[in-house]
Amino acid sequence: MNSKTFYGLFLSFFAGVFTASFAHIGAIFALVGLLIGACLLIRGFRFIFYFACLIFFFLGAYRLEISKNYIHPLDDYIGKIVSVRGFVSAEPEMKEIARRFRFEPDGSKDQIIISAALYPEYEYGEALEIRGILKFPENFESYPGGPEFDYISYLSKNDVRYVINRPSITKLGENRGNLVISFLIKIKKAFIENIERFQPEPHSSLVAGILLGEKSSLSKDLQDNFRRSGLTHILVLSGFNVSIVAVSLMNIFSFLPRAMGQSLGAFSIILFALMTGASATTIRASIMALIVIMSSRAGRSYDVSRALIIAGLLMLVQNPRILVFDIGFQLSFLSTLALVYVSPIFTEKLLFITEKFQIRQIFSTTISTQIFILPFLLYKMGETSVISLITNLLVLPVIPWSMFGGFMTGFFGFFGSYIALPFAWVTNVLLSWMIFVVSFFGKLPFASIKMIITLPMLFLAYIFLTFWIVRFHKKKRLAESKV
Repeated sequence: MNSKTFYGLFLSFFAGVFTASFAHIGAIFALVGLLIGACLLIRGFRFIFYFACLIFFFLGAYRLEISKNYIHPLDDYIGKIVSVRGFVSAEPEMKEIARRFRFEPDGSKDQIIISAALYPEYEYGEALEIRGILKFPENFESYPGGPEFDYISYLSKNDVRYVINRPSITKLGENRGNLVISFLIKIKKAFIENIERFQPEPHSSLVAGILLGEKSSLSKDLQDNFRRSGLTHILVLSGFNVSIVAVSLMNIFSFLPRAMGQSLGAFSIILFALMTGASATTIRASIMALIVIMSSRAGRSYDVSRALIIAGLLMLVQNPRILVFDIGFQLSFLSTLALVYVSPIFTEKLLFITEKFQIRQIFSTTISTQIFILPFLLYKMGETSVISLITNLLVLPVIPWSMFGGFMTGFFGFFGSYIALPFAWVTNVLLSWMIFVVSFFGKLPFASIKMIITLPMLFLAYIFLTFWIVRFHKKKRLAESKV
C-alpha cells in the first residue's frame, strides 16, 4: 500500500473517531454513511480514493458510537444507598489515605470507582458486596485558572460511570477475574516483594516504578520532585522503559532458533503489557515492538511512522474513546512523533556534542520531546520543567542498568538472598544517584514554570510546529536528491 493510501485511509478513521467523540454522530447515521461510501466505491467512482477515505471516516465514527453504553440501570439509584454485588475488575491502587479500585456490578456494564480504607486489602477478581451512596463523578478544574478536566469522560473510557466513597464492603470468598491476569498480578506482587526485601524505601518503590510502572508507593513529595525536574516519564512505563524491556526479553531468547526465540519474545512482551496494567503507553510501545519482530520475520523493512499509525489504529479499534479522553495515549503518541520527526532536526544541529555514552542522542531526544509536548503540557497541566534537559542527561544513562539490576534482584530473590544481594547493592547505588538528582533539582525554586495557554493558542502552536517540521524535512529531501 502506497503512502498516500495508507495515511489517507487510516487518518480518516482517526478523524471519524475524533469527530464522533464530540459531534455525537448517531450509529444509524454513521452506518448509512458507511453504506453510501461502499456503494460509490463498488461502482468505481472517479474519485475512488476520497470515497474510500469517507468509508474509513464513517467506520471510525461508527466504532465510537457502538462503544457507548446507552442502558444505565443504576441511574435510578443516584444519591441513594445501594447494595450491589460484583467483583474487582482492575488491580487496586493504593493512595496515601485510601485504596481505590474499579468494581463491576452484576447485571450492568457500568463500573464503579470504589474509594475504600487502606485496609483490609482487596485483590483483582475478588467477589464483593458493596453498600454505600451511589454518585456520579464530577469534573474539576485541572489547575487554578486552567481548563476543566473532563473527569467523567476520562472514567467513561473504561466504562466507569459511578463512584462510591467509603462504603461497607463484604468479601464473598470467590475469584471471578481472568485467570491469566490474576496469575500475572500475583507474579508481579511476589516480584515486588522480593525487591522490597533487598531495597529500602524509597529505592524499592522507585525500581518498581521504572520497571513495572508501580509508582503509588512513592511519597507525594518525591513524586512532586520528579514532576518538577521533568523525570515523571520514567515512573509511568514510558516508551523508553518499555523498549528496554522489549529488547531485553528478545535478548533472553536469542540463544534459541530464530523463529522460536522471536515467538517467545513476542509472547513475553504481551504478558508484560498485561501484567503492568496495559496502559496506553505500554500497549503502544508493545505493539510497535511486535511490529519490529514481525517485520524481521517477514524480511520487511521497519517504518516507524507506519508502525505508530498501525499501533494507534489497533488501540482505537479496541477502545476508540482513548483518542480524546486518555491523556496517557495522547502524550505517548506526541512523544513518539517528536522522536521520529523532531529529533533528527536537533541531531543534525548538535554535531558538536560527543556521541560517547549516547550523550548527543539524549540531548536531541530530550529537547525534541520537550519542545513538541510543551504546548500540550501547558494546556493540560499549566506547568512544565525548565531543567529537564539537565536532569535527563544525568539520569537516563543509568536507567537501563537500574532496570537490569532491579530485574535481577527480583528474579534471583525467588532462589536465595546470596544471589540477589550483589545485584541489589549495585542497583542501590544507581537508585541513590537518581534520587539525589531528583531531590536536588526538584527542590530548586526555578525548577518549573507555570503558564496558562488557551485552546486556540494550543492549535496555533501545533500549526507552527507542523509547518516548521515539514519545511525542514522537505529541505532535507531536496538536498539529498541533489547529491
